[in-house]
Amino acid sequence: MDETTVVNSRTSLDNDTYAEMITSSKVYQSHLSAHKNFNLSTLIQENLKPNLTGYTLSGDDKINFRSHGLFFIDDRFLTDYEDIESLKEEDNNYSVTFFHLGSNLSGHEGIVHGGLLATLLDELTCRLAFQNFHSKKGVTANLNINYRKPCFVNSKVMIKCEVIKKLGRKCWIKGSVYNMETDDLLTDCECLVIEPRWVKDL
Repeated sequence: MDETTVVNSRTSLDNDTYAEMITSSKVYQSHLSAHKNFNLSTLIQENLKPNLTGYTLSGDDKINFRSHGLFFIDDRFLTDYEDIESLKEEDNNYSVTFFHLGSNLSGHEGIVHGGLLATLLDELTCRLAFQNFHSKKGVTANLNINYRKPCFVNSKVMIKCEVIKKLGRKCWIKGSVYNMETDDLLTDCECLVIEPRWVKDL
């Protein structure tokens, strides 16, 4: 079967099958094992419900599967909220999330719409940034995206988000979309997330 046939095919697999495709993969199992061995903090708080990506854009041949976000964040980043000029090699302040993206998410035939990737990157970079704010909330101020390679439909992807730096109420996050089978970098971004003074209204 050639590549065109693969990316244009309509799938009729159930949710359990998509989950198995992701969770049985070596890359997922590797991160899951590392996550289990990580000093998992009880300080991580998720205040954002993914209504758009978790409901509107999910379902048959759309976002067929979405894993829980795996956070790797050292406790001091979750309690001190001090400025981060840069991360040292031994520091942990990142997350990974896994998806199966179906055929109804295409823009060009057989290729996942760039706007969908932008939406996922926006949401997930924010989720990581929020953990580094005292309020655990914030908003996107700026999002710059580079589309490196096509992300084909019916593919498994991993989105990794990493803190670049944090200054006061501003936090810069790098987001990267990888093909889980080839490890190719498909799309990356830099997102500036801020904790506004009116954050209590969120």
